[in-house]
Amino acid sequence: MGSKKRSRTVQEPAEPIKNTVDWESEAAKKKTKLNVDEEEEEDSEKTLLPVETLTEQITNEDFRIVAGSYERILYGVNAFWETKKDKELSLRLEPVFIFPAHTGCIRTVAVGGSHLASGSSDEVIKLYDLKKRKELGALAGQQQGDINSIEFYGKYMLTASDDGTICIWRSKDWELLKTMKGHQGRINSISIHPSGKVALSVSADKTVRLWNLMTAHKASVHKIGKEGTVVRWNTAGTQYAILFERQLIIYNVADAQPAVTIDSRSKLLSMEYYKDTNTDKEYLVVGSEDRSFRVWDAETGDKVAEVSQHKMRVKAVDIIRTTPREGEHKPVDVLVSVSSDGMMKCWDLQKVISSKGENMTPLGEYDAKCRITCCTVNLGYKVPKESEQTEAAE
Repeated sequence: MGSKKRSRTVQEPAEPIKNTVDWESEAAKKKTKLNVDEEEEEDSEKTLLPVETLTEQITNEDFRIVAGSYERILYGVNAFWETKKDKELSLRLEPVFIFPAHTGCIRTVAVGGSHLASGSSDEVIKLYDLKKRKELGALAGQQQGDINSIEFYGKYMLTASDDGTICIWRSKDWELLKTMKGHQGRINSISIHPSGKVALSVSADKTVRLWNLMTAHKASVHKIGKEGTVVRWNTAGTQYAILFERQLIIYNVADAQPAVTIDSRSKLLSMEYYKDTNTDKEYLVVGSEDRSFRVWDAETGDKVAEVSQHKMRVKAVDIIRTTPREGEHKPVDVLVSVSSDGMMKCWDLQKVISSKGENMTPLGEYDAKCRITCCTVNLGYKVPKESEQTEAAE
């Protein structure tokens, strides 16, 4: 598209990737511009929905679910904790924006700080400021094919696409800092190490690659014999898991050798690590084609729970820890599962594990009435209590 005026945002996520300035300096010399034309820049002033009718909900939700769909629609759903008469907790889910974001199927969504990014089969990355409720613009022309995976870390965003490249963007001004190349096929998934210093990617070329984010170069490559669809680091960064079509393998970082192998009769579609803070045990939550999600012990490979309450395949799962504000409640680890049936369902993950998934009732659910493809969950922007506002003023 050529060099255009760049759309900027005030907010910067904290905790940047600690790295050398080599690739930032290189990008600064090239001065690669954000692909936002004048018409798109004017559109960026539009809010996702009228502010006057939604300000209280947007600024006071406990957490937010953002989901993309085959129908090219981006959904934002706010979640509010409520206490029933029997003092049991439940979640009220209310849509906060429904937005035709792309011209193709939405493949991935991610949140970093106040920024929301969505990637699509239209080869475009759309950007939004969730706190200001504004569309910021679009990144286009740097990657070819579907945008399959987006990950934030601090003030940086990584995007992976069908053309086998990973782009590093700076969210301060959406400058393209570096394009990392090496895969010989589409990249299906990327995952940034908890330290922010390295990242993993899996591809149709049947390899897993380790990238040094301090230098923005390939660190190592391992042939895994089949195509990985999802890759995730564990919470400590000592192991990583790769999801294949009908198999899940956990690898040790020290020698890149399999530590646990889990086989499945059904096609596996989505995966997230979960660490129970009460027991320090680590699990993997996996969504599959057979309308179920299962929880596996990451150390032994044993299945500890299974829930089959969707009508179609479970396309994505995500986990968030949130504390209800009203009453004396402990933090709750909420699992969000989304399906091609259009349903977003929230679950108390610790109860799922303790009950083995039997006779489970969702904390809350919302029907998007479309084929959901991906989701992400982030904490809301809570309005301070009156006492907190007074203390801040003093």
